[in-house]
Amino acid sequence: MNRLQTAETAELRRREPRRSLWQAVARSVRDNVIAEFIVQAVRVGGLVVLARALSPEDFGVFRVLLVACALVTLSNEAGVPDALIQRKEITPAHETTTWWLSVLMALGTSAILYTAAPAIAAVMAMPRLCGGARLLCVPILLEATAVAANARLRRNLNFSALAAADVLAELAFLAVALLVLWRGMPMWSLPGGLAARFAVHAIAIWAADRRLPRGLPTRQAARDLARFAATVWSGRLIYVLSSNADYLLVGRLLGSSALGFYGMAWDLLRFVPDRLHRVAGRVTFPAFCRLQDDREELARAYLDFFAYMARVVLPMAVCAAIAAPEILRTVYGPQWTPSAVPMRLLAAGLALSGLRLGIGAVYYSKNRPSFDIYLHGARLGLLVIAVLGLAHWGLFGVSLGMSVVESAVSVAGQALACALLGLSLRSLARSAIPALRLTMFCALATLAGRTAAMLAGAGSATVLIAAAAPPALVYLWLERSNAVDLVAKAFAPSSGAPVEAPQAQT
Repeated sequence: MNRLQTAETAELRRREPRRSLWQAVARSVRDNVIAEFIVQAVRVGGLVVLARALSPEDFGVFRVLLVACALVTLSNEAGVPDALIQRKEITPAHETTTWWLSVLMALGTSAILYTAAPAIAAVMAMPRLCGGARLLCVPILLEATAVAANARLRRNLNFSALAAADVLAELAFLAVALLVLWRGMPMWSLPGGLAARFAVHAIAIWAADRRLPRGLPTRQAARDLARFAATVWSGRLIYVLSSNADYLLVGRLLGSSALGFYGMAWDLLRFVPDRLHRVAGRVTFPAFCRLQDDREELARAYLDFFAYMARVVLPMAVCAAIAAPEILRTVYGPQWTPSAVPMRLLAAGLALSGLRLGIGAVYYSKNRPSFDIYLHGARLGLLVIAVLGLAHWGLFGVSLGMSVVESAVSVAGQALACALLGLSLRSLARSAIPALRLTMFCALATLAGRTAAMLAGAGSATVLIAAAAPPALVYLWLERSNAVDLVAKAFAPSSGAPVEAPQAQT
């Protein structure tokens, strides 16, 4: 009996850290959900106003600025923060080295961006890019000073502070964009808002973690982080290129207005997956890193995560594609109706790409960041071929080609993740069966509501309500038990002290 009690006690002690970990993950997701709800309420409300006041050309230029920012900020981080999160133990020297490397690289990339701004504007045939790119240099440098603090907050699953920073940054974007628009300078509205977003986000991160670097970077700490960081940076660079090359090619080949329509279609379909990444996807990396030595537990966690994502991404993508014309006309105005065709063509590929949210966390936690290089390198090559080969068919050809590319890359990425976890694609597909069933019911409800309203001769707003309300009710009814379970976990009382990542003292 004593042996049995001892074994049971040992098992409970073994499970307690895991239980605390998943409670911390649930609370992090809860904080992200609350913040994302506020951010999107602000963003969507502001976007409706801005989309009606600005032209598709303004949004085309803004899209290119976002691409430039993504490349510059990627170079500033160079994968070092991810290496800081992935390591089992870190020292103050690792944190100091991370800070100095980020700031020094940001000084270089900001100088390059400022100098190269006229050339970028000339290559893209968008003269307004020059001023917008130069406006962003100082805010990007300020954001780089908060890279190490951001990594510490993520490592310790302190997503409440990160969520607050996101909310404040989005409020700053909207306030500045509307103020500049009100002052009669529409061409500076979106660039000015973007600069404010970077600056306020950095200030908020600094307010949450005020530790300044102590001393100078060390060669040993840099060596400790270098190998993982270099591989992550290479993979992220290819990822950013593959995620934005189609925008650059569409803008260059078809013009800024076509890019505005294409970007709007992409953004609407990516809205749900991007929100899921913000609220849950970015929590998976530090959480999966805690399970990196337990393959069976990590595989189980990934299957659960994939199933949850599928039950949200697939129904939303299908219903949005069905009601695309009504969404665009009612929410953003009739000038955005040409985005409906690209939106419907992209739906299948982007729905599958939304299910890739957790594979990067699997690659990194298993110390295989090079898999990102293989995957996104293939994606980059395929999308360049697709866009260049189909651009003569306009947005129709480009959107169809990109949907095929996203589908193929998604299947390949899942296969690599399954290989690391000892899973089969068949077991992954089985976990998505409830999501497919849910998607079918929601799609039928959307079609029925939309068709009935159109036959009755209703306007776009009424058709949109008729298309959205039935699937929403179906979804809430079928997913009520899962929603209750998630809420219970998220708001459960903490079992103890916050989960801290291991750190070595010097």
